[in-house]
Parts: sequence; structure tokens; C-alpha cells
Amino acid sequence: MRKVALALAVVLLLSGCTGEGTTAGPAEPSGASPTPTVITAPPPVWRLATLPELRGPSNVLWDVASVDATHAWAVGREAYSPEKPDDTGVPLVLEWDGTRWDRAALPQIGWYGGFELVAADSPANVWVVGNKAAPTPEDQEAHVFHFDGTAWREVSLPRRVNEDYSLITGLTVGNGQTWLVGNHQSDVVIEQWDGTGWRAHQSPAECRSGGTSFGGMPNFCTFTAIKAFGPNDVWAAGNGAWKGFKGPLLFHWNGSGWRTVQVGINEQETSFNALGGRSSAELWAVGDHGLAVRGAAGSFDVLRDAPGGLLPDVATDPAGRPWLIENTTAPSTGLAAFSAGAWVGQPAPQPPDAIGMSLHGITGTPGSSLMFAAGHAALPTEPRYVRAVLLEYVLGPGTESRA
Repeated sequence: MRKVALALAVVLLLSGCTGEGTTAGPAEPSGASPTPTVITAPPPVWRLATLPELRGPSNVLWDVASVDATHAWAVGREAYSPEKPDDTGVPLVLEWDGTRWDRAALPQIGWYGGFELVAADSPANVWVVGNKAAPTPEDQEAHVFHFDGTAWREVSLPRRVNEDYSLITGLTVGNGQTWLVGNHQSDVVIEQWDGTGWRAHQSPAECRSGGTSFGGMPNFCTFTAIKAFGPNDVWAAGNGAWKGFKGPLLFHWNGSGWRTVQVGINEQETSFNALGGRSSAELWAVGDHGLAVRGAAGSFDVLRDAPGGLLPDVATDPAGRPWLIENTTAPSTGLAAFSAGAWVGQPAPQPPDAIGMSLHGITGTPGSSLMFAAGHAALPTEPRYVRAVLLEYVLGPGTESRA
């Protein structure tokens, strides 16, 4: 996963068979075996999920994670007022039990703000990251919470230079591994949870060599997303610049150190926002304005026909097919899946009273066709309020056909 909004002010602004019932054929000859009735699997469709009543005037969902057909979590912020962005709004976690979405029981939280990231690898290992509201991203304070299957508790982040501030932009949980990435002022933050505390990692040498990049700017890297496939196989995404290079980057952890991985794009001021895939052999990375890369066995293909809007997240279904979100500034949103060598757009249903919608996070469900996408709908109010939305990718109406 992906991508954390830097300021909540942003909020303001295949076709399958649809078979019909068939007409009965001629009567079976006397004594013949009856023709079996075959239930045809209907194509999945995106639909609006039913959510519990959330507190206004505004509420939003930023991310969603699923581990099986009966366990998923969506995170965001409710009771938020656009007129008072720094002292309204409380963190929100919704949980899916296979039938309905409901609020999770959180401990008392003494700060205004919300959760922006969620990741899990089992119903008893769920992590969320959020930020205390502040006038600027530089003034935010990151908070991390963990759910062990019974209760939520806060897990303190390390203090840095006598400050609590760290802008966490990526979170992953897999095979018992929990990783956070982000930025602390101009430094890259890479933290690994070892079961009892956080272990800090150094960024690759190119990111901290102290040289100059284009225009005399210092060398830099940003980490915006992270995905763990195993203890010694973790990928991060973002961008970087140093002498002779400027563009989107991947970063790989092999168990002993992090290294930069170029994907064949240079001299571009672009960055990856999100990572997806089931393994390193099926790695996907996306960024805004049509930036999409497929990786396998150490090689990378740049896909030139990806949707050209804002691409905040990507996820794969059980077949390994990637889905991405495309937002525009209208605001409007759509979904696209990569199938048969091309991106195929899918409309994203929005509430009937909404005048626009944006999605922020998307997830697949292991072993199931079920998918979720989280975001918000813009309402026709002044000032502009928003309402949390959650989309479900589920089987459509059933059909029957006769063999």
C-alpha cells in the first residue's frame, strides 16, 4: 500500500455473461436422464457498501485492508469540520465480519486527527497509522496502533531529535513483518517492528551521500509506499535524485541492506505512490499521470497506456490482476484493471446525492474475488462537506443456464 494525504484540506476541494433464463427445451424422452442445471458464476460488480452512521459534518475513509472474506478494516476520520481542521475530527476504524461493516472499539484517544494507513496479515495482527491534526504536515505527529485480535493499543514510535514528528507514508504487514516508511524533515524514515520495539534502518547510500543533484539541490530520496513479501524480500517505492539521475525509484531490502532499483525512467520529476502484487515476481508500482510499472525477476516494463489522472493506490486480485484507482480534480474517480495487455476502465458508483467522489485506498482479499475501495463523496453543501464511502467488488445477480 500506499500513500498518505499530506493535508486533510485535500478533502475539501469485464464484462462477463449476463445470461438470462433460457426457454425450456423439448421434453426429455421417457426414461432418459434429466439435463442437469448449471449455475453460471455471475460477473463481479462494484457497488456501494452499507456503512454504520458516522459523525459529521464530514467524515472520510483513507485506506482499507482485507485478510479473508470475513475480516477487513477501513480507516479514516469522522466528526471533522472543514471550518476547524486542527481541532475537530477523531480517528475511525471500521471492521468487516463477512456480513456488515461496524465500528471497531478503540481505546480513548486524546488528540484530533485521523488514521490514514491500515495493513494486516491475520485477524490478530492489524496495524494502523494516523496523524494528529496540525496546520502543516511538518507539525503533524504520527501515531501507530496495533490490534491483536482482542483489543487495540497504541505502539509508541521512536523520538527523533527530541521531536515526535514523523510523516509516515507507507505501512506493510506480512509474514509477521511490520514496516513503516516516511520522512522526518529531510531524512528518510524506515522502521521495522521486531516484536518488542522499532529497529531503524538506513536508507540506500545514494539517498544520503551528501552530493548534489539537478539544479544544485542536495541528493535525496523519498519513500512513499512499502510492501513485504518475506523477511528478506521487502520493496519500497518513491523517487530520488542525484548526479545523473532524477525520477521514480524502487528500493529493495534483501535482509542485510536497502538498495535503489531504477526502472528505466530518468530525468523525470515523477514518483511512485503505491505498490501491489502477490510476490516479487508479480510486482506493480503506480504513480500519478499514467506512471505504471510491472516487475518480475529483476526486470521492469513501463506500461505506457495507464490512466493519466492521480493514481493513489494499486492492489491485485487472487488471479494476480492489478486494479488501480484514478482520481481527477473534478472530483471524480474510476477504477481500472489490467487485463489482456491493456487497462480496462470500470465505473465507480457514487451516492445519488453526491456531486463528486474520490477514492484513496484499494485492497484485494486472499482466496476470494472480494475487493474493497475506500474514499469520500463530495456533498452539495456550502461549505463543502464530504461523506465516507466504501465500495465492494462482489458477485452480481445470479444466473442459470442449461447445458
